[in-house]
Amino acid sequence: MGVGHTTLRQYILLNKMRTTAILILLSQVCVASSLQNVRFKQFGTHIPALPELEVRWNAPPDALPTQIWVYRPLPRRLSPESISFIMNLCSFTEKDRAESNTNGLSFQTPDNSRHLRISFPSGSVHYEALTKYSHTNLVVNVPDEKHALQLVKRILPSLGINFSDIDKRDDSDETRIISFDSKITYFVKPEPITNTLFRAVGFRRAFDGISLIGLGTGGNCEIDFGDHAQITKIDLSWRNAQRVRAYRTLSPAEIIHSLLQGKALQGYLSMNSRAIDWRTAKSVTVNHVWPRYYAGDMEHPSEMLEPFAVLDSVVDTGYGMINVEIDCPIIDENSP
Repeated sequence: MGVGHTTLRQYILLNKMRTTAILILLSQVCVASSLQNVRFKQFGTHIPALPELEVRWNAPPDALPTQIWVYRPLPRRLSPESISFIMNLCSFTEKDRAESNTNGLSFQTPDNSRHLRISFPSGSVHYEALTKYSHTNLVVNVPDEKHALQLVKRILPSLGINFSDIDKRDDSDETRIISFDSKITYFVKPEPITNTLFRAVGFRRAFDGISLIGLGTGGNCEIDFGDHAQITKIDLSWRNAQRVRAYRTLSPAEIIHSLLQGKALQGYLSMNSRAIDWRTAKSVTVNHVWPRYYAGDMEHPSEMLEPFAVLDSVVDTGYGMINVEIDCPIIDENSP
């Protein structure tokens, strides 16, 4: 799926069809030329300009806020207390320190089996234990989902993370925390042996209740628990951020205009879906819309947290109906 569906790995956003549809055609849309300057830098499959495409807006008219802030990401220097906590959490001492400078510090064990890196510019903590297991050395006492969630909630304050800043499920006040495990099967006679290697807990960040998309760029965390509930991995990026300016949110008509003018992107399709030939598509029905922030990727983090709109849509391709995410501009930089 597209970037708006990215969960820790990627989220799939599907919602119920709304009962009342508003048919909006290009001939009915009058949009100011200032949309030329809409901030929108994303990745995905470009949708060509399709001025004759029929678009039905079936999403609630109040689904988007009236204005959205643009944020500037900033470094996050962890306190000495947080660094000491992380060292203890990952079983490191000062004798394991491998590097230290103004940008952060790193630790590793003499046998190179465990590594810890703390970066202030990216607000990141990366820890990994490389212990090898086999059918003669099985992982035991991996925590279940409930226990793992309790452990994470206990850890978060010392990592400088407020629970209230964690992303919530769409149209809900329920915190969006994902938990999953990893298993391996050893084919040993007479019966195969299946072993749970770790239990992972992951979540991402939200600003003003708007989900942040981008792994390793300031708003995601995954913690893995393995043998006897010991932490085997921390993958955390949680930068500070500063409000820059608030912008007016585009109306449904303006968002549709952006789509028809070739300013939108198509998210990835499921493996069993045929590719969409947009030039022969019959219509698009927008069932729901959510705001998102894009923070770039680890190699190219964004200078600003860039807002965009995720349209949960159904495309009539002429040969079938395909559910797809469409990512569109959501603000006009000329209208702060």
